[in-house]
Amino acid sequence: MLSTRLPTAEAAADALVGGRLRHFTIERLLGRGGMGNVYLGSDTSLERPVAIKVLAPEISHDPEVVARFEREARAQARLRHPNVAQIYFIGEDRGLHFFALEFLEGPALDEVLAQRRLPWPDALEYSIATARGLRAALAHGFIHRDVKPSNLVLDAEAGIKILDFGLVKSLNGDAELTRNGAIIGSPLYMAPEQGRGEDVDHRADIYSLGCALYHMLTGRPPFSGPSPVGVIAMHMTDRQTPVRALAPDVPERLARIVDKMMSKHPIDRPSSYDELINALEAARPGQRELSGFKTRAVALAIDLLPFVVLGLVLRLWVTALASIYFVLCHRLTGQTLGKRLLRLAVTDRSGRRLSWKASILRFLAFAWGPLTVALLAALVYFIHRKERVSFEFGALTSQQLVEPLLYLGVAAVIFVGYLAGFLVAAFHPKKLALHDLLCKTEVRYKGGAEVTGRVGRFLKATTRFRF
Repeated sequence: MLSTRLPTAEAAADALVGGRLRHFTIERLLGRGGMGNVYLGSDTSLERPVAIKVLAPEISHDPEVVARFEREARAQARLRHPNVAQIYFIGEDRGLHFFALEFLEGPALDEVLAQRRLPWPDALEYSIATARGLRAALAHGFIHRDVKPSNLVLDAEAGIKILDFGLVKSLNGDAELTRNGAIIGSPLYMAPEQGRGEDVDHRADIYSLGCALYHMLTGRPPFSGPSPVGVIAMHMTDRQTPVRALAPDVPERLARIVDKMMSKHPIDRPSSYDELINALEAARPGQRELSGFKTRAVALAIDLLPFVVLGLVLRLWVTALASIYFVLCHRLTGQTLGKRLLRLAVTDRSGRRLSWKASILRFLAFAWGPLTVALLAALVYFIHRKERVSFEFGALTSQQLVEPLLYLGVAAVIFVGYLAGFLVAAFHPKKLALHDLLCKTEVRYKGGAEVTGRVGRFLKATTRFRF
């Protein structure tokens, strides 16, 4: 549970072994850490095994250190989550400050990684579990600031338990205990902004988790060097060796997630744990990847371009032609021309092709804006078909301008509402537009993660946006 595991002889020689702290008996020393030792003990009141973390006597006279130590216990005790090790008790006995937490058989991930790299599905599941625990911590106002394999312990039920909130930072106060401006954490997994001593948020933990996931996938940390300062500098300036260069079996999709988590600038990383967890869960074996907003926009532009040209000739009749085109394509193949070129497919939530009813309803929900504007234009024509229309703006009176402005205002409102329905896909965690939500459909990459990578590279090469 700590960075240093002790041989039996050294552990047995510890003076506290065989003694008691309050109602806890101490059986053996498990390991040593920067702030103290961890022991295997027993809670005599509840008759259960516990891990007991004792603050080192030589630093217990420092009020700030004691406050940080107790703050770790309080922070972790507030987090009741399957992926966070639970604190049972905090106290002091004969000048020794300690707290008791659930005992985990382990091993910690660093012990596993010392022997081998992990299969990518296992690494993925451990990262999802860790992200869930960190999300729970953030919901209580805490960021960890020392996410690393030695603080992630394997657990048969939860998958991963997060340990050691000794560097946890409260977002709700206790600013004097966060040591802003000091470089604290583990250099091998430290975010660039943390290495510069800047104030950090949860995205620093996302970076550290990305480094830990990189280590799990490749069998080595992203950066290493002879000195901690040199490693910290690498996090700030160097680009890590691509995951797939070291582990070709890792899906390209998962490698891209790692790259995003390890972006040098926090703004380029996943903005929330919900976003991160959704991306990781979608990368599980057998999962199909949902298309992003920008990819869908390019496909739609390809589909609409011919109809824009035909509209110059067919006018309102082009609406009927477009209706037939989209309904037939989505029903028969799940792909329009634009979607076929970008390897996208429209399906229902279970991945099946749409029925006739679903195809028609999806088109109506998709095209309600243009259809409404077309109906508005037809209505205006019907009402004013016998009137003489003047195109001399200066010749119109203020009273005559009311109706045209009213029609334009209604059309503008329809356009804004229609555009907002598409923009939902840019912010929805599962990338669903309004018509997808209404009709329970999805747009997925057809062909798996390898296709996703090719499409992304094509779009990067042809646009200046990120995909």
